[in-house]
Amino acid sequence: MRLLLTSRLEDEDLKMLRHHFEEIRTRGLYVRSQILKPQELVAEMGNIDVLVVEFDQVTPEVLDAAPNLKLIVSLRAGAGRNINLEAVTERGIPVACCPGRSSDQVADFTLGVIVALVRHIAETHCLVKSRKLTEKNPQREGFAKGDTIWIMNDPRNFTFLRFKGPILAGRTLGILGFGAIGREVARRARGFKVAMIAHDPYVSAEVGKEYGVKLVDGDTLFRESDFLTVHVKDSPKTRGLVGKHYFSLMKPTAYFINTARASVVDYDALYQVLANKKIAGAALDVFEEEPLPPDYPLLDLDNVLLTPHIAGASQDCYRVASPLAREAIEDFLAGRQPRFLLNPEVWEGRRFRSEKDKSG
Repeated sequence: MRLLLTSRLEDEDLKMLRHHFEEIRTRGLYVRSQILKPQELVAEMGNIDVLVVEFDQVTPEVLDAAPNLKLIVSLRAGAGRNINLEAVTERGIPVACCPGRSSDQVADFTLGVIVALVRHIAETHCLVKSRKLTEKNPQREGFAKGDTIWIMNDPRNFTFLRFKGPILAGRTLGILGFGAIGREVARRARGFKVAMIAHDPYVSAEVGKEYGVKLVDGDTLFRESDFLTVHVKDSPKTRGLVGKHYFSLMKPTAYFINTARASVVDYDALYQVLANKKIAGAALDVFEEEPLPPDYPLLDLDNVLLTPHIAGASQDCYRVASPLAREAIEDFLAGRQPRFLLNPEVWEGRRFRSEKDKSG
């Protein structure tokens, strides 16, 4: 048996897998911090039985080059856009994934950008670094003579007054999508002493209560939230879910945060409410087009915080994903169905054929 690893596993998990394989080949991110191009992956696949990937493109051409391939493990929570799940399933190859690897990272980031947005942390950092809030010869008058305070010669740039933002305590945090990440956001938000509401048609009120969250309908969520954060997966049902209707319900003092998927939000509608100050601001980590083009409209607004799709970027994600990947491989080799299969119908087909062979 041969294993091809194009991303990282923890040393302990790799050590535990070694006795299962006569060869463990490491390529791509594992050795050179670069994703393999499809043709490079094709060149490696000839005698590979198990493939572990994170971002590499698993195309029909890659699969055609791998006649021995028996299992694919994605170090991500799903197949993402890099694994052609339909082609893999047609070939009867199970694909296991590693759910929850980014829950803590994205939850941390979400609370971080909320505070950075509403308290002007990111904005003032950029202004200070670009020297727009520095003063060579400050003229201290009145109370400023005896106080250490950031007051500019232009009184309009008295930072203490110009950059006042709301505290979180006593306000309402709304969570759209109450899965693993939404729940971790709620767990952390308790420390900010906010009231919490959420909308998720697949989650019961009892589950919400466990986290101190009240489940409400979508209109109520957008109408009552002071901070509205999105944690919804991309699917045909959720694409364009947040648009003109929901934005029209938000308070003019409310903030919108999206660290989930751009496809869930109508960004043209979002631009309109931000440009016309219908809501207070937004923090966005995901976009319809990445990287952003220089003429992207949201870049010109002063009430948005924009980050380059890094909410899930943490060196610690492998601590979660690695043991799950090892477990999936060990289960497969022992004839057990891996816990987190993206195409479980493949396994059911294998079991049916096995039972038929025994009875025949």
